[in-house]
Amino acid sequence: MLIPLTLLFAQAIYAVPFPPPTGPYNVGIKQHVFNHTTPHDPVAPANASSDLLATIYYPTLSIPDPGNNTAPYLDATTAKLWGDILEYPNNSLQTLTTWNQYDAAPLSKDVLGGVSQKPTVIFSPGGGENAIMYNQLNADLASQGYTVLALDHPGETPYLQLPDGAPGVYGLDITYVWPAELQEAVYDMRVSDTLAVISDLYPALVTSTPKYASWNITHYLTLGHSIGGSASAKAASLSPAILGGINLDGLFFDHPDVQKPFLLFAGAEHTPTVDPSWSPFSANQSGWWQWVNVTGSSHQDFSDLGDWVDVQGLRNETLTPSLGTIWAPRMDYIVRSFVEGFFDFVLGEAAWLKVPSAKFPEVVWINGSSKAY
Repeated sequence: MLIPLTLLFAQAIYAVPFPPPTGPYNVGIKQHVFNHTTPHDPVAPANASSDLLATIYYPTLSIPDPGNNTAPYLDATTAKLWGDILEYPNNSLQTLTTWNQYDAAPLSKDVLGGVSQKPTVIFSPGGGENAIMYNQLNADLASQGYTVLALDHPGETPYLQLPDGAPGVYGLDITYVWPAELQEAVYDMRVSDTLAVISDLYPALVTSTPKYASWNITHYLTLGHSIGGSASAKAASLSPAILGGINLDGLFFDHPDVQKPFLLFAGAEHTPTVDPSWSPFSANQSGWWQWVNVTGSSHQDFSDLGDWVDVQGLRNETLTPSLGTIWAPRMDYIVRSFVEGFFDFVLGEAAWLKVPSAKFPEVVWINGSSKAY
């Protein structure tokens, strides 16, 4: 199909790129639909009840050529749904672009000296939010040498575009207020999906696909935002293959003893008095843990939603909820520094970051274990 030159020219002018990833590698991206039926699934529609979508970020040596071999950020339907309800002007969400290269060549074991990559990260997004909405963090992890599986469960998000020409799946409306029963059911679903990916689905994909041979199928880290952060703790407590995990600003639905390093990384509103779930969780830990807050941040600053406004110069011009006063690129830097710093600490490659520090004056220590790791 021929595309008018005027349309291509307009797209080139108005494309708004995210800042590039900071690691030594470039970033490949691939989407894969696992055939998996979650027990007691509370959201999946009949036409997608056995689908589980993984957006896979991974390191590559291929060089990005923005506008030619880089992947789009949001699909058109998702961009319109969120852009309309949050009143983004002039279809501006459709203009955001990434540095990710679709289906780029993964690293080979020869490049890595015959060993597997760093542990695979399983990422679980906030409730009702597409996993791609955490592109900035997950792409940067890939640039540091991790493979990241960001999971989407059809029916939970307002719309989920499936890959390879498959029809998209509509789900819960953006404005839907989740009752407590649904939140708990989705939490259980997230834990179940993470464990299924680790124990069966992901290893089968890697072992059956020679070009993925360097991806790590024996060691994992969990990471999630909001309900996904709580699920990362539960999954880490249940799987010996998980070395540690992080909860980004998520209410705990129960208080498992993770028994391995765990980071509680929160917005300014997460205090023992405002969220009573974090103190009982902390008190129940027998392993190493730390709880730190970011001054000036709010719930959605841990996703890309802050970038949606600040990268485009739209601060206070949309209805984007739950953003604090912190500038999004600064928040991105803080989050990736602490997430990557924690993972390096778990792997024995670095000491834990000092809090407070002159480098991160916004980060406040709330509580933590005194034991060494």
